[in-house]
Amino acid sequence: MGIVISTCGEKVDFVLPRLCPVPMNPKGDVTILPLDPALRPGMLRRLHRRTVASGSIVLPAVPAMIDDYVEMCARVFMGVGVPFNDDQLSHLRVVLEGQLAAAYAASPRSEIVITYDSPVGLTVNYHVKAQWASLESAYDHWVATRHPPYFGTEPDARVMALVAEVNNSADFPILDVGAGTGRNSLPLARRGHSVDAVELAPKFAGMIRGEVERESLAVRVIQRDVFSSSQDLRRDYRLILLSEVVSDFRNIDQFRAVFMLAAERLAIGGVLVLNTFLASEGYTPDVAARELSQQCYSAIFTREEIAVAAAGLPLVLVSDDSVHEYEKAHLPATAWPPTSWYESWVSGLDVFDVPREASPIELRWLVYRKTGSGAS
Repeated sequence: MGIVISTCGEKVDFVLPRLCPVPMNPKGDVTILPLDPALRPGMLRRLHRRTVASGSIVLPAVPAMIDDYVEMCARVFMGVGVPFNDDQLSHLRVVLEGQLAAAYAASPRSEIVITYDSPVGLTVNYHVKAQWASLESAYDHWVATRHPPYFGTEPDARVMALVAEVNNSADFPILDVGAGTGRNSLPLARRGHSVDAVELAPKFAGMIRGEVERESLAVRVIQRDVFSSSQDLRRDYRLILLSEVVSDFRNIDQFRAVFMLAAERLAIGGVLVLNTFLASEGYTPDVAARELSQQCYSAIFTREEIAVAAAGLPLVLVSDDSVHEYEKAHLPATAWPPTSWYESWVSGLDVFDVPREASPIELRWLVYRKTGSGAS
């Protein structure tokens, strides 16, 4: 008995034995019956036993989000047919906790790599490994894997506004901490300022040196951590700048070090300008938010914490502005946004995947002036 089955618009002829009962629909085609509900679970178990799976998951190290890591792994393993019981989940949690803690303690540029394989049968083998990079090597990797301009082409509008009315640039020395590619240092030097550019990442420091030599600019490039040694720095800077630097900090002690540096190295009347992610009024970041923010170049601080860090030093806060609003209003229209990622990053959306107006943090410009007294 010859019949026809339609498949993808084509017709295929084949012959079935005469005694085989084939369900037919009114058009004469074979009817495909659904699986027997009573048999489906057994068939699914057999399907999973014949499944071979492997893969890897790479996640930033955020120890306070341990429950989410366990749940994610459990869902993945369940997806390949290997549900974990309570004892197995407890063991998985212990393994994850250990590697998350090791990675996070080592660096804010850290992650865990979870590899797994499920051979034929109802088992899964997994391995969790912590890995991390230093800040300087992380930024060197940035240079190696991204196309310039890495941070935009224009200097920060807030910085340029602070020097716009300086009559004698030669008498207005500047310290640029975390100078990056020289996006601020080079334009400031072109205005006639004497600039000390401190940069930790070797490749960024090399970029600045190349431009300085090519244009014969008055820029001294210092490649090191400025907080480990400051003996060769001046004590009469009129401006100390940290742009997109505090977002890499891990604790308030580092903020205190910035204020100490400014108190020691600024001339009286000089200014410290920096940008930092501040928590909105009424929002108190929990441990998970702080840890994740550090992994996203967006370390969160509160105004109360910053006030404590500056306490007792001759520094007075003179302005507090939204980076997004200030730069958008004052940069050339052709330079906004500076990069494709800039708007979302300064708005805190690298940490919180929410509408911009719902973000509980944002990057803000803070400007401090050094007074002549011993306390603010």
